[in-house]
Amino acid sequence: MVEIIKYNNQFLPHVIRLHYPETKKIDSRLDFFRQTFALYQPGPEQSCLLAKGSEQLLACAYLASFEKIQPGLIFVSLAVDSHMTEQDFTVFWEQCFALARTLVSGSMMLRVASVGDLVPALLAGQGLKVAREQVELRAALCQLPPDQNPGEEDFAVKSLAQQPDLEAQWLDTFNQGINAFMDIPPLDSACLGRMRQASTFDPNAFRVGYSGDEAVAAQYYSVIDRDAGIVRLNSASTPSSKRSRGFGRRMLKDTLNYLEQKGFSTAVIYADAASQATGLLYKMLGFQPAGTVQILESAWL
Repeated sequence: MVEIIKYNNQFLPHVIRLHYPETKKIDSRLDFFRQTFALYQPGPEQSCLLAKGSEQLLACAYLASFEKIQPGLIFVSLAVDSHMTEQDFTVFWEQCFALARTLVSGSMMLRVASVGDLVPALLAGQGLKVAREQVELRAALCQLPPDQNPGEEDFAVKSLAQQPDLEAQWLDTFNQGINAFMDIPPLDSACLGRMRQASTFDPNAFRVGYSGDEAVAAQYYSVIDRDAGIVRLNSASTPSSKRSRGFGRRMLKDTLNYLEQKGFSTAVIYADAASQATGLLYKMLGFQPAGTVQILESAWL
């Protein structure tokens, strides 16, 4: 039988191993997970459940409220060991479901992002179905193609390292494009505060793009593996009135160039598998498909 317990920080290396079983150097990914956990509310000690077997951790589920995106939406960051039985998973998921109920006041929908076949197979028995897919794309930063379309409008990028007083403007601009992300809720100053406390915080990672004096794009990146030089880029957020003018593409290109100059090796980004236009844009920037992420959702419960 599995034992279901609440998360505490001593289990973080084991949680990383669940998410990345092939990883040999866990320490190089600690900051990435600390930063990611800082995005979510409630905190992991209140909203993350673990399933312990007799010899190892078998599952981790962090349930985060995405109420600001859609009332009743709960995002579940879920990782499961291949040795977990369907019976044990059912016991674990029942407790996850009960915890999810405490995070909402009305009906709810559960959303899970998954790589591979194991989690979708287990969740199919719990009523979750694949709603859509995202493509994981990777770019070798030492082989970036030249910019074929630099654009005609003025465009300049500033980071929070250069101007810390831009934080409110970065948050406002970033949150206007938040629906593009599968696993990131709207952010606020409290979230950035948690990120500063959780681990090494790099204000260079938070970037605002300007056309003249107007903020037209915002983006941030996070270092997945500092030893391997792997960085996750989030798609550039652009206010609806400023889209289709190339600002998001120019923001991405500027950040890629910056990361190359800093000595990183690989950039990772996620895109809607159904959007051919987005896929073509990323290909022009040097990205190639590296995998598929399935987005599973429950019915409204």
